[in-house]
Amino acid sequence: MRTIKEEMKKLLILFFSGILLVLSGCVTVNLYPQEKGLEEKLIKPSRAEDKILFLPIRGFIGDEPKKRGIPFLGGKTDQVHLLEREFQKASGDTHVKAVVLMIDSPGGTVTASDRLYHKIREFRKRTGIPVIAFFGDLGASGAYYAAMGTDEVWARPTSVVGSIGVMIANLGFEGLMKKVGVSDRTIASGPEKEMGSPLRTMTPEDRKIFEGLVQDFYQKFLNVVRENRKIDRERLARLADGRIFTATQAKSANLIDHVGYRSDLVSSLKEKLKIKDLKLVQYQETGGGSPPLFGMTSGGWSALSEGTLIALVRSLGPTPLYLWTAGGLTMK
Repeated sequence: MRTIKEEMKKLLILFFSGILLVLSGCVTVNLYPQEKGLEEKLIKPSRAEDKILFLPIRGFIGDEPKKRGIPFLGGKTDQVHLLEREFQKASGDTHVKAVVLMIDSPGGTVTASDRLYHKIREFRKRTGIPVIAFFGDLGASGAYYAAMGTDEVWARPTSVVGSIGVMIANLGFEGLMKKVGVSDRTIASGPEKEMGSPLRTMTPEDRKIFEGLVQDFYQKFLNVVRENRKIDRERLARLADGRIFTATQAKSANLIDHVGYRSDLVSSLKEKLKIKDLKLVQYQETGGGSPPLFGMTSGGWSALSEGTLIALVRSLGPTPLYLWTAGGLTMK
């Protein structure tokens, strides 16, 4: 008969393997059709020819292609690629007079946030079309970073804004591995080759190196905000400790330009563009079949084993993030 310890060991392996499958993207939930193209859709009926184009930037900001679905179930929206396609379509439409980025996001990876920022700046420079950031519930960290590439930053009265800062996500599973009787026997070429491995304790030297990376990425964030918001260094340092702000607080701190609703934003654009009537449009994907609701890309749950667990744990390397998170994960 199996002992209680053996049963607990099996349950722990299955439980944490499930978590790691989700985090590593080995389980992908695809609720969307395959990409076929973009078509224009009216938001509000109008006979006007000139347009304001509304483009969404929602959820975790990533730039990994071909991972569609829901972020917390393994899928990741490739925000950079999607915005690039939308900008390309908008560039060929002479009736697009302004673009509004409807941002509702806690941020994402450092690289994807930075790429989004540069795509926005490139589009403005290439076309001369004004781009406005308009925050919904959340415009934090990497989402705020990307918004620095726009002409103006708006927020709704109930938006949460800010969280200027960077973190390196890193989980430690060495204690768990000991409890389930698994050891790491990796051979590396140098003491820091395995830096950040979830299977070993972080050393003082590891921490020092990671802190150096964080400071470099943090300074880049500060430079982007300082350049685009014209906030002096000392004042920005007080604002950029990772905290979030209400829309009103952000406006007072000069982190955003305006607080209002969509109707206020549209009225402002009409006045600035000197166009009396503008129709509101957005893009949507066209075509595609109906894929299965759940897709297992790694052979299914029955394939889980201690070897699978190790492979998945080792895939969770430290990731630099411009991301605001209201919670944390603790295992003891």
